[in-house]
Amino acid sequence: MIKLVRPEQRGRFFSLLLMQDSAGAVIGVLLGSWLLQFDFSLVCATGAVMFILCALVNLWLLPAYKLSTVRTPIREGMRVVLRDKRFVTYVLTLTGYYMLAVQVMLMLPIMVNDIAGTPGAVKWMYAIEAALSLTLLYPVARYSEKRFSLEQRLMAGLFLMTVSMMPIGLTSSLQQLFALICLFYIGSIIAEPARETLSASLADSRARGSYMGFSRLGLAFGGAMGYTGGGWLFDAGKEVAQPELPWVMLGIIGIITLMVLWWQFLPGHEKPPIAESNELH
Repeated sequence: MIKLVRPEQRGRFFSLLLMQDSAGAVIGVLLGSWLLQFDFSLVCATGAVMFILCALVNLWLLPAYKLSTVRTPIREGMRVVLRDKRFVTYVLTLTGYYMLAVQVMLMLPIMVNDIAGTPGAVKWMYAIEAALSLTLLYPVARYSEKRFSLEQRLMAGLFLMTVSMMPIGLTSSLQQLFALICLFYIGSIIAEPARETLSASLADSRARGSYMGFSRLGLAFGGAMGYTGGGWLFDAGKEVAQPELPWVMLGIIGIITLMVLWWQFLPGHEKPPIAESNELH
């Protein structure tokens, strides 16, 4: 995507891609739920067929291209990335962001199930995400990209995600919970296109593949800690009758991540995005 989309178009492209992701997630949940009543193996087989079809479409439609502007050995590419201290710090800082983001797949569905008393209510949570993404994601991205920097948009989105997390443990009704989830999704809608575009703009075109591969370490670390730590805290909070414990901890992590990002993006720390060619090779 970074190779095929011009730098000035990336923000809008990532917004459209995330809209597609949200719509696909809801369709997948609905299709999977329907197939599950027949046989679980049918769900797995359908998912496998979808992946194969996507691979074939990519093979058919994507043009031939080289990811980097020069041929760089893997080790040399990684050395280029690791020498870029600002990029490494930025990627590792996003660990905190992803620890919040992955709760859409863990603690938020558990909370909806606990309050509603039925797992069927979880589908409404994903329906809310799809509705907000399809109606707000692209307009918000177009509006904000003309008025705010990528760094400001990332931090504003993370701020809303953090604020929405902290009171979730105190909610007692589905309406309150869904209102906070809406705020969380709005924060994600603001932050996600900016985060993707910023990661791409900081990549050196000489080792773009290495940069983008390394950029997923934040997701790897944040996902691992968000799932294992979040699940453990959720259980621990129930055991000590402090259900707000995991949510307050996530809020603190969000605040710390915000502070570190703010420090990185201070005027003295900023580095202009690396210029790159738009030509296919």
